[in-house]
Amino acid sequence: MFEYEYWGNGSFNAYVNMALEEYLLKRAIKKVAPIRFWDFSKDSAVLGYGQATDAIKKVDDSFNVVRRITGGSHVQTGKNILAYTFAVPRDGSFRTFEDLRAYYADIVAKGLEDIGIKGITVDNKASTINVDGKIIASHSIIWGVESALIHGLILIDPYDVEKVNERMILGQRKMGASIYTEYNAIKKLPAISQLLKNVAPNLDEARRSEVLKDLIAKAVLKRVTKNYELRKITDQTIMEALGVKERKYSSESWIGERKLPFEKEEIEDIPGEELKGELKKNQGYCLFSQVKNKDFKEMAEPDD
Repeated sequence: MFEYEYWGNGSFNAYVNMALEEYLLKRAIKKVAPIRFWDFSKDSAVLGYGQATDAIKKVDDSFNVVRRITGGSHVQTGKNILAYTFAVPRDGSFRTFEDLRAYYADIVAKGLEDIGIKGITVDNKASTINVDGKIIASHSIIWGVESALIHGLILIDPYDVEKVNERMILGQRKMGASIYTEYNAIKKLPAISQLLKNVAPNLDEARRSEVLKDLIAKAVLKRVTKNYELRKITDQTIMEALGVKERKYSSESWIGERKLPFEKEEIEDIPGEELKGELKKNQGYCLFSQVKNKDFKEMAEPDD
């Protein structure tokens, strides 16, 4: 379908990861399609492109705060997740960003099925991949003028929900006489390590997580293509990425104020966002932001 490039399965800090996403979006303009899998070397709170910083309860040295190029709201990332990226040229292969989302969401879902995950469904309205009705992966999109990108995360190990709650605002929904919380929904998220208990059970937690990430990356890559050029993220690649349009992803002007915003000459659409609109406050946790109430009710069912 495309001339794919595979950029490997690596771990970087949040600032480098965010810069690499824009780097690959720009690279796809050259009529290649980069793929990468990645995680975060340190816990990080990732804000959506159009989101204000009110979602962050506190800032300390235990985690980083960054802003991504795609829409949506805050989400915690770290070593417990595996992120995926597919960047493609706008060559007519996908008519709309919905087509892009459906195509790669289905590929990720099939890759998870190939390693033995059962009960998988794809919800393209909520931008999630679910196991038995609960989210195990979620993604977001940027639809450029000449290229496009979808990236997302897969939950490998359970969240430490207490840390998430200390760092970020977790919302709630009132349905009927009951309150359903994002805190409880996060606590009940399924994780690959729990669903595949028989894979490398004798390894310590960190090594087993890496085995599972590698297993998923290989399975999903195989579903995308068997033909690709292997690329490597070097120090030079990172330097080039951090210099994209002179935007420093660790700068307060980008993280706090989203300066400089994208221009309409380069980005056609970020679903749910305005390129230069006011930053939005009071946003819910990203995994659930597009989930319908009836589905969220099942995800956040209170403990007995």
